[in-house]
This record gives sequence, C-alpha cells and structure tokens, in this order.
Amino acid sequence: MLFAASAATAAMTPAGTTISNVARIDYRVGTGAVSRASNRVDIRVGEIIDFSVTAAPPCAGGAGTGGVVAIGFRITNLGNGSEAFIPGSPSVTGGSNFVPAGVIADSNGNGCYDPGVDQPIPPGGKTPPLAPGQSIIVFVIGTGGNGIGELVLPVTSETGTGRRGTAIPGGGQGGSDAVIGDSGGVVTQPVPAPRPLIASLVKSQSVRAPDDSTEPRSGAVITYRIEGSFAGIGMASDVAIADSIPAGTSYVADSLTLDGVKISDAADGDNGLFNGTGIAVRLGDVAAPTVHAISFQVRIN
Repeated sequence: MLFAASAATAAMTPAGTTISNVARIDYRVGTGAVSRASNRVDIRVGEIIDFSVTAAPPCAGGAGTGGVVAIGFRITNLGNGSEAFIPGSPSVTGGSNFVPAGVIADSNGNGCYDPGVDQPIPPGGKTPPLAPGQSIIVFVIGTGGNGIGELVLPVTSETGTGRRGTAIPGGGQGGSDAVIGDSGGVVTQPVPAPRPLIASLVKSQSVRAPDDSTEPRSGAVITYRIEGSFAGIGMASDVAIADSIPAGTSYVADSLTLDGVKISDAADGDNGLFNGTGIAVRLGDVAAPTVHAISFQVRIN
C-alpha cells in the first residue's frame, strides 16, 4: 500500500498497478559462467483518495433558465484511481434567500445547465467515476438569491473519508488498498450565493486624428465603446441599447459592431441599425452573467 499523497496527479502510478522486481547474480565457477535469479517480489499500488471542489466558471449562456437558478461546482479527481463522488445536501448561510431544490450533473459536459438533458443526482447518489485528473461539474439548482451569504455543497468520496493516511484495505481500484489523501475524502466548498440580475453600461472613447495624434480636432475620428454587463442570475428580456450621435460630429458609415462583429447600418435582419441620428442594437433575451460590447465611430466636423 502507498501512504504518500501527491498533488502531481500526472506523475502518480495508477492505482492497482503491480510493481514487480527480480534481482540477478552472475558469477563464475572455474571456467563456467553462472547466472541466477532471485525470487520475484510484487507490490500492488494503492489508490490515493484525493479531490478538489471549486466554483465552476460561469456558463456562456447564463446560469439559469425558466426561473430556475443553477450554480456550478467543479469536482476534480486528484487521486491516482477511478473514483466517484457523492454530493451532499446543499445549504445557504449568511442570510441568502436562495432555496436549493436539488443537485444536477452536467451530463453533456458543456458547462451549462440544460433541463431535460442534464441528469439529477438523487440524495445519496453519486457522479460517474472520474479518471485521475478528470473533472465534472454539478449544479445546485433552486430559486431566489439576494446577493448575500454563501452556498455550500459538501462532496464526499465514494470510497470513504478519514484523516490523511487512513487506510481502507481492499477499497482501492482493482482490489488494491486505498489511502485517504489531503482532502480527507470530504470537501465542503462554499461559493457566493446567487444575486438578482443587474444590468449596467460603461462607455469609453478613443480619438485618432488624421495626423495619427490623439488630438480631438476637426477630421479626427472618435471610437465609442459601450459595454453592457449583466451581473447576477436570471434573464433580461427584450434588451436594446441605443446611443445618439453627438452634436458637432458625423457618423462614420458601417462602423457599427457587436462583440467585435460588424453589423449593417440598415434596418434589416441583423441586430442593429443607424437611423440618421443615432445607433440602436437589439440584444433580445440575455442570460446573466455575461457582457456584450458595442462600438461605433463618429468624425468631428
């Protein structure tokens, strides 16, 4: 059995591996050469039970759908054997009004909660076995969230728990013994509790004159950038952002972009337009958390 845990998962010998060793002796008797082998000694590598739980990165499509809030936790197997993990009952602290309703596995691995695709993990249920170094995201779903307190999800190793170095005979992969690593076989990881959706705009500008200076003189082009940030949890519906062309300037044709992609000035099928006095961009339904950036240019008359 191995009793030393290591964070360098890639360098660890897989659990259940049999390490064999045979010594040899070579000698001469008179003119004859003799070679003999020792007996073989075998040892089976034990499984180190170790893992981490961290906050999952925000889903690009938002952290909820249909009024349901989904908060992701990433479980990573830091041991040297295949291991499943058991999410416990989520709880909230610090005055949060978030109400947990269950734990869901990210079944398709896209980092987003997809109702009807991602499968629930019932109380006492476990994740699929994770290979060494492999991760899975599980979501705590629920409703509410006032932006205060923390959400706590305890996670336990299927094999067992205990102090670092605790042995579990026969509990490891392939019938090997298991030994508890640094995590103790259980991790209770809090993350900030969800908060309501709040949208905000930040506008910035840069100037480029015909002589490549940054002087705001006649003929200089001003590039405006508008960042719409949608923080918290939820869905903002029918989002539209508009900006007027400042007096003393003229709009630079075909300079309108959304998230770095050009959109036409005409009122056609894309997201934006220039109506002669200003620009307008329709974002539709936006799931938080996310950021969208709009830019356009004007020329100083």
